[in-house]
Amino acid sequence: MSMLKPATNKMAYGKVGIYGAAGSGKTRTAAEIAIGLHKATGSTKPVAAFDTEPAFSFVLPLFRAAGIDLLVADESRALKDLMAFMEEAEKVSDIAIIDSITHVWRDAQESYLERLNTNRRRDHKKPLMALEFQHWRPIKAAWAAFTDRFLSSKMHVIVCGRAGNIYEYQDKDDGSGKKELITVGTRMATEKELGYEPSLLIEMVADREDGKIINTALVQKDRADMLNGKELRMPNYASFQPHFAALNIGGEHFASMDQRDSQSMFEDADEAGWDVEKRQREIWCEEIQGMLMKHFPSQSAEHKAAKADMVERVFGTRSWTKVESMRSHEIKDGFSRLRAMLEAPASSVDRAGE
Repeated sequence: MSMLKPATNKMAYGKVGIYGAAGSGKTRTAAEIAIGLHKATGSTKPVAAFDTEPAFSFVLPLFRAAGIDLLVADESRALKDLMAFMEEAEKVSDIAIIDSITHVWRDAQESYLERLNTNRRRDHKKPLMALEFQHWRPIKAAWAAFTDRFLSSKMHVIVCGRAGNIYEYQDKDDGSGKKELITVGTRMATEKELGYEPSLLIEMVADREDGKIINTALVQKDRADMLNGKELRMPNYASFQPHFAALNIGGEHFASMDQRDSQSMFEDADEAGWDVEKRQREIWCEEIQGMLMKHFPSQSAEHKAAKADMVERVFGTRSWTKVESMRSHEIKDGFSRLRAMLEAPASSVDRAGE
């Protein structure tokens, strides 16, 4: 069956991201957009909010003045509950607000780490773990389920988050050749891929003018290319109406992008994952240390130097940390070479320190 077909506008619902510092007007702007969308689309359903602050008590008068019912889930910051909220909200609402997604992202990390350390607390010999590189894959996989739901849900969704800095290393100006870490921008403080997904991405800043705070929206991205780069003071729905006019509101919205995958291309995939690789590294490193201790058992300076010499001869480095970071097959091969060198006839082996 052909994949190609005539193009149509399948963006029937707004997917909005709003981020900024405290007091910049994120919640207020989200409420203004939701109320305006509710009127513009002729919705008769309540607006649903996942409120982690909680903050919607302060914008409730806006909804009441507009004659719009507001339903709030305000007792959780859990990713699991956010997924349940999305399921329920899609049944009863046309418009949903999530504020703040930053809290939910932190819950995803902390919940995974807590689960990871549960068994370690029962075994006092095992130290508690911090998040490591290999842990991000399951966390991001769980988060991807929310991202897909955010994009494909049949309702307008406004996601608010706190602002986080973007850092880069740059050469220092003093000619030393050293680098310094500097701030080069801001982004939504959540899983970084989510910041690329909204069709309308807004950064809120609090400007001061004549002793007053002026909430200003900086449009960082508008896929409709109607508002890119605009600075909008005290924004409301009308400020962003050109973006929503480009949507196919009332039409067909695209389905989940995760319905198909490429598993059939990887029928011979190795089941051994990162945990197995890490364990193999630990095993072969322990084998090497055991072999060295067998032949150089004392803590004398001579035996310490001899062990370091053997490691350098086998691996080309005196850094044990570097050896531990090598792939397991490299460490295993090194162990084989080390054993051949140490357990060969004494006349053919240089045993420094013996």
